[in-house]
Amino acid sequence: MTLAVSLPLGVYLLMRGPDSNRAGPAQPPPVASPSSPVPSVSGTGPSTRPAAPDGHITLATLREATLYVPRWPADNTQGPSGRVRFHNGSAPVEQRIPATGQPPYGSSVVILSVAYGDVDRDGADETVVELGCLNEGGSKQLVAYDRDRAGHIVAVGQVAATTGQVRDIRTGSARVAASGTVTALVGDYQRCCDDQTPQTWQTRGYALRHGRFEQVAGPTRMPVDPYVTECRITAGDLVLGPVTAGYRYGTLDVRVTHRWGVHTRQVTLWFYPPAGLERAGTGWPPVTVEPTSFSVTVPAPAAGGSADYTFAFRRAATAGGGELTVELATVPQKSEAIPWNNGATAAIRTVN
Repeated sequence: MTLAVSLPLGVYLLMRGPDSNRAGPAQPPPVASPSSPVPSVSGTGPSTRPAAPDGHITLATLREATLYVPRWPADNTQGPSGRVRFHNGSAPVEQRIPATGQPPYGSSVVILSVAYGDVDRDGADETVVELGCLNEGGSKQLVAYDRDRAGHIVAVGQVAATTGQVRDIRTGSARVAASGTVTALVGDYQRCCDDQTPQTWQTRGYALRHGRFEQVAGPTRMPVDPYVTECRITAGDLVLGPVTAGYRYGTLDVRVTHRWGVHTRQVTLWFYPPAGLERAGTGWPPVTVEPTSFSVTVPAPAAGGSADYTFAFRRAATAGGGELTVELATVPQKSEAIPWNNGATAAIRTVN
């Protein structure tokens, strides 16, 4: 049985929009399913063994409980882990400003849904909780909980999480089969606000094996989605050299990597320079100029590969410091599976 939580309107507005039910075929090779380590659990023993604790934890109890939350995926929205205190089904997230290209922090950790079943085959139910670390979308994970013999809530382990090519878990989709396998619908893209990007959904199954949850059923890779891509941009520092005729000159190295998803033939790089920083030389591709930025369109890296681009700049010798931000967009524009790694900030330094 699965219970979906009725959330306040404000939380729903932070979450992704309506789902598409389009499913795609699996593509080898298999990949490992992420799972947090869990303590060993006992199997069925002699009839004289005491009955296993009842791990069927009500939603009302969970909403006011202190729960052990496994670490959030490193490639998704960040939030607190370890012992987290919930009130009214939510826990606040300490706000921090992430570095450019690094995952943002959520605004709160929320209990989204619960499901019940005997995941460790001890003859008693456990509780599978869907947790979300949300901020205009965000991370999700399924975590199994039980009670110890003293009645305390303990974590069995992380069942699944939104990491790698899995970017969403459909809320309320978790089920526990009679075999103990936990199934859920996982998606290749997470919508936000009025985003209508079609999503690919797959049913995957996870079971407790040797103290960890492993994927045991369903596809292990997402098919190429014609609407979704995953590209990343990085940049080094812009180092301006000795003064020449009143200016310092230097070059910026930018790397674009296509990681998965649909491959486009071109990418556009948008530059947001500080006052006084100018393009230099004649090696620039055609430039589109806006009031506070300019852009160039260049050939994209090969599918699954990286490409490096070098751009020349100059600045008056009297200026110093600052940063240059560069952002990436595919041509034609596709929805990015990971939206926060499409920008890079280069520090501007001078050397003599």
